[in-house]
Amino acid sequence: MKNSDKKCKALIALLEDPDERIYLVVSQVIRREGFAIIDRLLEAENNLKLSELHRGRAAEIARTIQIDEVRRELSTWKESSEKDLLQAILSLTKIHDTALDEAQVIQSMEVLRKDVWLELNDHQTAFEQVKVLNHVFFNVHGYQCIHSIERDINHLNVSQVIRHKKGNPLVIGLIYSIVANWLDVPIHGIDLPHIFILARMDEHGSSIFLEKENPYGVLFYINPSGNGLVFDEAQIRAFLKKMNLEPQRKYFEPASNTELIQRYLLIYEDYCKFNGDLPSLRVCEEIKQLF
Repeated sequence: MKNSDKKCKALIALLEDPDERIYLVVSQVIRREGFAIIDRLLEAENNLKLSELHRGRAAEIARTIQIDEVRRELSTWKESSEKDLLQAILSLTKIHDTALDEAQVIQSMEVLRKDVWLELNDHQTAFEQVKVLNHVFFNVHGYQCIHSIERDINHLNVSQVIRHKKGNPLVIGLIYSIVANWLDVPIHGIDLPHIFILARMDEHGSSIFLEKENPYGVLFYINPSGNGLVFDEAQIRAFLKKMNLEPQRKYFEPASNTELIQRYLLIYEDYCKFNGDLPSLRVCEEIKQLF
């Protein structure tokens, strides 16, 4: 057995000591080991031969290390120039799914990307491209937005959403947008209150040839909750009027990836409150401070 393995085994064995002062010191030392000790902790957590106290402490420290890693990933993401949207979503999902298989999520999205790519061609208009996206995404793969008052946390889990093809409109819309941009189809999220929508951008300045040019660089808007229904600026204004909201520029043009992640955190916070998940709520509140 390697010295490092012996050290990990010895540290985890000390978790059985009922003295809280010893536990506090040992837990701090274990946390400094980081992900190198996670597998050992999970083994202890699932070892029925160990006492309930021992297993519970192992689980608590494993969870703490994993959340520390989420904070580190998001802090790095915030300082990065790319601010890759999918990577941030994966990191946030780990708050409630510490066993998340990132590679599987990416692989599944690559399948979706390929299926769309097979039906795209250089002669299609922007509207025809979105029609293809809608067909593959909502008809072939069967994705659907769920507006559930139950606030099932799995509807925010990108892995579960991809597996079961249903989820919160924000997550569905972000997956749609990410796949579109992988295919060089410029579709981005808009932080419209109460409903998440997407914008198909006018990368070629085509709107100058239309009867009414969009001042926000958008060709048209897309509603993920309506299976990709296409609509225009006038309908956003009508919606805002119905909601008694004053029109603001941010309701008509793409949000930054940071703003989209902030929206995810607000929804996640609401889900945690609804489900009484206080530990995850505290983590969510801490991570919000990063943004």
